[in-house]
Amino acid sequence: MAIHFKNPMENNLFSELKGAIDSCKVGFEKESLRVINSGISQNIHPESLGSALCNSYITTDFSEAQTELVTPPFHEKTQGLKFLEDIHHFVSCNIKDEILWPFSMPPPIDDEKNIPIANYGSSNLGLFKRRYRIGLSERYGSLMQTISGIHYNYSVPESIWESSLFKHADINPKIIRSDTYFNMLRNIYRINWLILYLFGASPVLTRNFVYEDEKLFNQLDNETFYLPYATSLRMSNFGYQNTRRRKLEVSINSINEYVSDLSNATKTSHPDFAKIHSTSTKLKTQINENILQIDDEYYAIARAKSKIISDQRTTSKLNQGGVDFIELRSLDLNPFSRIGIDEETTFFLEVLLTYCFIKQQQHFTDNEMININHNDALVAKRGREPRLELLKDGETISLKDWGNQIVDNLFPIAAVLDNDKGQYTKVVDQMREKINDSNQTLSARLLDKIANNNMSFVELGESIGEANKIHYLNLNQYDNPNWNLLEKEAIDSCNQQKRLEDNDGESFESFVENYFKY
Repeated sequence: MAIHFKNPMENNLFSELKGAIDSCKVGFEKESLRVINSGISQNIHPESLGSALCNSYITTDFSEAQTELVTPPFHEKTQGLKFLEDIHHFVSCNIKDEILWPFSMPPPIDDEKNIPIANYGSSNLGLFKRRYRIGLSERYGSLMQTISGIHYNYSVPESIWESSLFKHADINPKIIRSDTYFNMLRNIYRINWLILYLFGASPVLTRNFVYEDEKLFNQLDNETFYLPYATSLRMSNFGYQNTRRRKLEVSINSINEYVSDLSNATKTSHPDFAKIHSTSTKLKTQINENILQIDDEYYAIARAKSKIISDQRTTSKLNQGGVDFIELRSLDLNPFSRIGIDEETTFFLEVLLTYCFIKQQQHFTDNEMININHNDALVAKRGREPRLELLKDGETISLKDWGNQIVDNLFPIAAVLDNDKGQYTKVVDQMREKINDSNQTLSARLLDKIANNNMSFVELGESIGEANKIHYLNLNQYDNPNWNLLEKEAIDSCNQQKRLEDNDGESFESFVENYFKY
């Protein structure tokens, strides 16, 4: 199939990638609430899962009940999915009567006080992580923080940087690599609406999230509401994209602008956050009163990341080593997969992100960012609406037409990734079908399942969660090739946390001060 790229640089990039394209790396981070009796668990993070502070594979996110499962990056993408499956097996066998909630949006929560904030022990690092989360609770409320998702971490083959395309005697290779990844990041932003359309699986939410806007929704039952054409309410103004977060502008036109904007946000006081508590108590409830407490408070649809493993802040690591991979954060949990993501999704995303890497486009303009935010918000709440139109290059275009244009450009990449197996091309074909028939999307299938099974959102969540757990409990641990690794990591992480607690040689105040020095 002929290549559709018109830009000579794009064709050159594609040619260079052909020989190494299957060597890209993919890793996963998956959040799930531990739930018992239809509500968020009040139990502490099980000791048998190790230390949430130090375990490389099993940790917690905002809440003590919000388990986060992390895989290493793999060249072979199915290995990453299998590793995630093995972690689920291990966790399921160690959470007693609890289940892992299968949806991104949480079950009904009567009182935010019932959301236990994650505890990481008495070390300076542990106290820092907990205080940051208390700050999130004070700033945005705990409810929003219980929303869960899956992060897809992607890096291009390392060999690509040895290409003549990226060899310039007068330019630091770190800068070239970072600039290339930021071009990719901008392209992800431009077509993120397609990710929301195809993989959004949160058209339903509980009463807690609709606030005074119930009249805008259709009601499923006393506790849950939906929008008939919604794809990802998680990524709407009813989920993560609240207005206060949206006021923060972080440039992704270059690594220098990105790092500078993030750094400035952690140094600039925010009047609302300064009012949270009096001067005498403020530092007990947040790290600081700035726009961002730390870099990680910047919740974007995708972020530039460094592979440097340390407790340094993100901007320090990016300054030191540049960008090594992209973290895509706009994926809802797929309730039709036991692990929250399926092979079809990860294969398609690999093709799509490779396309975003190859596609050469200009820096963002202010108007373009307005259009991007418009498209994302529209698709999140109305993505399956017939004849929906989006904004592209200052003009309107139907979602279907634009989606088909993107898919047309993916086939050459898919053909190379296929290696004569045809799996990537097949997946791209399947996504075209979903673009042309919204009934095949995850959000439509979820609403249909609720309607056809005569079950409430909560009942369906419990049913899926219990079925998943039974599946894992029926497996033999000796058939899990990573069981011993996970068990050892649990023990080692507890020992590592104890060493941190026993050997802290500075005050907490000094720890915080030193964290922001670099």
